[in-house]
Amino acid sequence: MKQDVKVQETKSNDISALVSISSDLLKGVKVSLEASLGRSDISVEEMMALEKGSVVTLETGLADHVELFLNDALIARGEIVAVGEKYGVRIVEIARTP
Repeated sequence: MKQDVKVQETKSNDISALVSISSDLLKGVKVSLEASLGRSDISVEEMMALEKGSVVTLETGLADHVELFLNDALIARGEIVAVGEKYGVRIVEIARTP
């Protein structure tokens, strides 16, 4: 859906004249949301030895929460849940803004 946006020219020092953007304009914008289960630091030798059936132990414990990232910024933490035949994340904590 295409919407026309009215833009008002302003001088760089005239902040009060800036037009605010309606949140309705952003509702259809797609962003990348990623869930991070954990990480593991391994040597190149260990990486080269990986094969089908290898198990890599993550630093994350079974009771730890996964982290959700929006365009590489941490936004929340949650628990892994089953959603039909797929994985999902139940939000348990919203990240604080810096």
